[in-house]
Amino acid sequence: MPFSATVYNVLIASPSDVPHERQAIAQSLHEWNSLHAQTQGIMLQPVMWETHSAPSMGDRPQGIINDQVVRGCDMLIGAFWTRLGSPTGVEDSGTVEEIKWFLNNKKPVMLYFSKAQVDLDNVDIEQFKKLKEFKSSIRDKGIQEDYYSVNELSQKLSRQLVIIMREMNTGPMIDKRTVEAVRASTRESGDSEKQIKVKTPKISSSTTDDDVWLEDYTEKAFIIRGDSKDVKEELKELGGKWISCRDKTKAWMFSKRHVVEVAKLLKIRPVLRAASC
Repeated sequence: MPFSATVYNVLIASPSDVPHERQAIAQSLHEWNSLHAQTQGIMLQPVMWETHSAPSMGDRPQGIINDQVVRGCDMLIGAFWTRLGSPTGVEDSGTVEEIKWFLNNKKPVMLYFSKAQVDLDNVDIEQFKKLKEFKSSIRDKGIQEDYYSVNELSQKLSRQLVIIMREMNTGPMIDKRTVEAVRASTRESGDSEKQIKVKTPKISSSTTDDDVWLEDYTEKAFIIRGDSKDVKEELKELGGKWISCRDKTKAWMFSKRHVVEVAKLLKIRPVLRAASC
């Protein structure tokens, strides 16, 4: 069914060493849309220079990208690993120039820094040094998080987008209260892969959790069956969507990437039962 929505253009910014993260960020935005767009009347449009810019003459390359892509976006999500990027003639890299433009224009910035292991023989030490200096220079600006894998990045971003978009409904800026709410969500979830051992939940036809359980619903989503009303606010914070199921009942629906988090909240095993309808 058609519905009206306000479209937020979200710039995905990064150097060249995190291509998988760029795709994961775009996928997280699409998944947010599938869960929240219709109920909130908001769509998050992923924007990348490789898909939204065209060859042009008359300016330096980053200046062209700024004109064609950057200035038309409403928020920025960036990822880094070992590189800062190539100088633009104005800043140390195009990504840095984009981030500073967003910060100067008081638009939301969410930055994620990879802690994944790397072969030091393949690291450009000068690039890594510049990255550390840049990170230190913006320590208290925007939202900044570390992650150990692309999967963890997706989990953190999906959860934090719920908080950010709730605040964006009341204003275009990320204030200190919002930043602290995001940091608190990370502390409470404890979702670092050093702590979470279950990476891919198995699907089982039965469990011993009789009061409340998780049920396989679609290829990418699961629902909560049973009594979960005591934690409905927390489920909403995690990104759950209250839906009408195929059997005419109501249930909370989540992306399967959130099985571990939801199970932890409900204090049950992260196991999906076979669909009952």
